[in-house]
Amino acid sequence: MLNSSDAIATSLDDILDNIDCTELLHSLDGGVLLLDRQCRIVFCNRWIAQHIGLPEKDLLGRTLAQLFPGMLTPALQSAIEDACLNRMGRLLSYQLHKRLLPLKQRTAKGELGALHQSILLRPLTQSELTLIQVQDITNAVKREQHLRASERVLRLERKVLESIATGDNMEDVLAEICYTIERLIPNSSSAILLLNEDGKSLSVRSAPSLPAQFLHRQRGLSMGPGGTTCIQSIQHRALVVSANLMEDEAWQPLIEEVKRTNISACWAQPIIAAYEEPLGVLACYPQQPAQPNETDKLLLQRMSNLAAITLERHKRIERIRFLAMHDPLTGLPNRSLLNELLGRNLRRACREGNKFALMFIDLDGFKEINDQHGHDAGDDLLSILSGRMTDQLRGTDTCARIGGDEFVVMLETVQSVQAIESVAQKILTAMSTPVQRGQMQLKVSASIGVAIYPEDGMSADALLTQADDAMYKAKAAGKNCWQSASDLGSEQ
Repeated sequence: MLNSSDAIATSLDDILDNIDCTELLHSLDGGVLLLDRQCRIVFCNRWIAQHIGLPEKDLLGRTLAQLFPGMLTPALQSAIEDACLNRMGRLLSYQLHKRLLPLKQRTAKGELGALHQSILLRPLTQSELTLIQVQDITNAVKREQHLRASERVLRLERKVLESIATGDNMEDVLAEICYTIERLIPNSSSAILLLNEDGKSLSVRSAPSLPAQFLHRQRGLSMGPGGTTCIQSIQHRALVVSANLMEDEAWQPLIEEVKRTNISACWAQPIIAAYEEPLGVLACYPQQPAQPNETDKLLLQRMSNLAAITLERHKRIERIRFLAMHDPLTGLPNRSLLNELLGRNLRRACREGNKFALMFIDLDGFKEINDQHGHDAGDDLLSILSGRMTDQLRGTDTCARIGGDEFVVMLETVQSVQAIESVAQKILTAMSTPVQRGQMQLKVSASIGVAIYPEDGMSADALLTQADDAMYKAKAAGKNCWQSASDLGSEQ
């Protein structure tokens, strides 16, 4: 009587005897080939036939070299001959042999793509045949490629973040973001376009690899209907893709530039700041018609986030700098910025031999306004009068508030005392004109002292002191007038 182990063995033998081994090989999720001593195919399973693209009957009796003339690598050809003729087994891994059999497979979108593989060659011990097993490792390769791409993105992302953290120039950081995209999406150019102050158009801010002609045509892109890919991206606040610019109606006005620039597609990712505020667009321009894959989309999203951080940081820095260099009530330059501008103008005047003038202005009767009507009324008056003063000046001149009711005007260049007199008189008139506030009128005047470079001083401190002294001379002369430090002008 058979024991339990013998019974199981007998049962397994019976099962194996009744299995169709050919059908078993056909059902495997991988390729199986049997080669004879002449390297000819004597068996192939359906998997191999499917991925070669020929019926099984057309494969039998032929060698792989005949099926793929001139396409087998020397390493694979040598391994096949060693296995069939010399009975030497071998494993060809993808890590060491990127190109093996030129097999193809269809992607989820129905497109033919390369099939990555590893191949095991094993001579059979009880026959002269050689077994070749082909394993599909495409998914593993894609995962590895994705991981490597992610690591590379992280390295470049860290580099950009370090540039942001160390306070690098905004233009340099935006250019580095563009270069990062171009390194990770080969054969492409990129650009960053920002919304203009009116919020109704886009202009290129950074595009280090694109020619100036193309950038010029891309300035001031209107946000109206029928806009290009970048405009649509801002409007929809989502990635917008134009896979073939030659077929995109919105790009037809730019088609000649597109041809000269050698770009064929546009992928536009909006740059969105905190609180969903749109700042601009990050655009990638491939040289061939193409759709972005998932890795490309993720890259554009991450780079647009970095661009948003960069732009927001720049805005905060500019705001801090503005607050540090400007009077919070009037928005005029403060004493710090005045000193910086005055020093710059001194160097220019010295270099070019120009003259310029400083006006020290103090309001007459301002204290009484504060005492009678309160500081809110005084603040309103200062805001209005500072605007009036600025209106009397050229764009190159400077009006600064350096104290409560004290202002300094720098006329960048002057040709004559008469020109100074004209500006001074305009300011006196503007200051003495009453300001209506509700039911009351607020009225002050101004005393102005003038110092001229180089007659009244060669340094900023000397000129400011001389202008201040001249202002007190104007006060003593009855107020609502101007006086020159060197008596070049007359009382007005």
